[in-house]
Amino acid sequence: MNAAQRRDAIAELDQLGLSAAEIATQLGCSPRTVYRARSQRREAGDDWTWSAPEPDHAAIARAAAGDPPPELTPAERHAAIAQCDQWGLPASVTARRVGCTRQTVYYARARRAAA
Repeated sequence: MNAAQRRDAIAELDQLGLSAAEIATQLGCSPRTVYRARSQRREAGDDWTWSAPEPDHAAIARAAAGDPPPELTPAERHAAIAQCDQWGLPASVTARRVGCTRQTVYYARARRAAA
């Protein structure tokens, strides 16, 4: 696959809402290559921009209940942590339920408090 074909493939996969990491995995390139292709498209006048997919509310509920799916997006993880915080769970229990570290829980709490 040459560079032009790769840029076209990246543009097609972008339209499907895939992240840079997912596109890079599918095409066998680095996420940086995907970011560069996106930047070149913007410079060329393409005003389409990638937006994160909507969070999966079922995944958030599962994670908060202690049965997290194998791949949570950061937004889903933060929402599950917020749900556990509403229930008054300590950071260690929240981390075990969501499948992350206590430091991630502290970070999510601090980020939410700053917003």
